[in-house]
Amino acid sequence: MAFGGGMSRASCNYFLSGMIVCMSFSAVEADQTKSRYHSPSGQFDLVFDTVRDEWTHYQKAIKGAAKESRDLYTISLVPAGAKKPVNAIFYADLDPAPSPDAVVQSMIWSPGERYVVLPEKLKARENNHIFQLVAPTGDNKVWSLQADHVRWVDDHRFIGDLNTTEVPGGIMMFDAQAAKAELLIPADNGIGYQIAALHDHHITVKGFLNKVGDSKTTWEEFVPSCFDLDLDSLKKRSVPCP
Repeated sequence: MAFGGGMSRASCNYFLSGMIVCMSFSAVEADQTKSRYHSPSGQFDLVFDTVRDEWTHYQKAIKGAAKESRDLYTISLVPAGAKKPVNAIFYADLDPAPSPDAVVQSMIWSPGERYVVLPEKLKARENNHIFQLVAPTGDNKVWSLQADHVRWVDDHRFIGDLNTTEVPGGIMMFDAQAAKAELLIPADNGIGYQIAALHDHHITVKGFLNKVGDSKTTWEEFVPSCFDLDLDSLKKRSVPCP
């Protein structure tokens, strides 16, 4: 699979309904200005190509969520010792581009490096929308979804917070093996939820006042409560807040 001229780009978008929409794109050849890095365990090399500033690489604005941005880098994932990449990530944001060092440091790898999460549109994002790219290291596809404070549960699932107008305090989980995103904990009337801790396959969830809806609760009256959620059985139990 060659990733030079005519590179194929596969992208999938996660919407709040839980749908993941996948699309394939064709991209022109990137400039040969390359930097090479390694994954934490050394299983993969990360090769950065600086992308030319031309109209084919611009991404449209998302109303209320992100300004127009453009592809700044193509990041090829190459198994250590190999010559051909197994996947490539198009990293987009506003100019000027962050350094490759900063991009690499922001990556969140799954424990066995089957997948990598990369925050994008750091400068283009609006209204607390947090965009993440999720790339497998064994397949040519990339998912795009929203999540903050990403934490891997195991080698194929991660959880994250959502705190936007659409979801004012919810917790999502993405299963990369099943290509499935779901909203585990939605916001309630006036109350949002966030991840307080992760231990094994359990998360501790803490409530907060989100000032949405017709709840009359005030900050002075609000007492945060917490519960544990088993991510396998989805059973809850009340626990003291950490």
